[in-house]
Amino acid sequence: MKIPAALLLLVPALAWANPATEAEQAAERVLVEQDVLSYYLSASDEGRVTLLFGKFVADWQMDAVVKQLEKEPAIKGLTHVRVDTDFCTLR
Repeated sequence: MKIPAALLLLVPALAWANPATEAEQAAERVLVEQDVLSYYLSASDEGRVTLLFGKFVADWQMDAVVKQLEKEPAIKGLTHVRVDTDFCTLR
């Protein structure tokens, strides 16, 4: 009987999930899987992601992340670039 009650509590949360949050979570999951720690990430209300890679991110890591992000259904568009600075790796 506890499972249906838990589902009733979860349904409103799923209904309120917005594209920006879903896109951001999907992008962060991919970045963690690829062990990329130096980045800046922003997601628009429509689910478009802007990703700035730090200067010490390897080319192969950028390529792997971009390929995975382009396959993510939660991400409606992707803009990415490497910048000439580095970002704090503490999250």
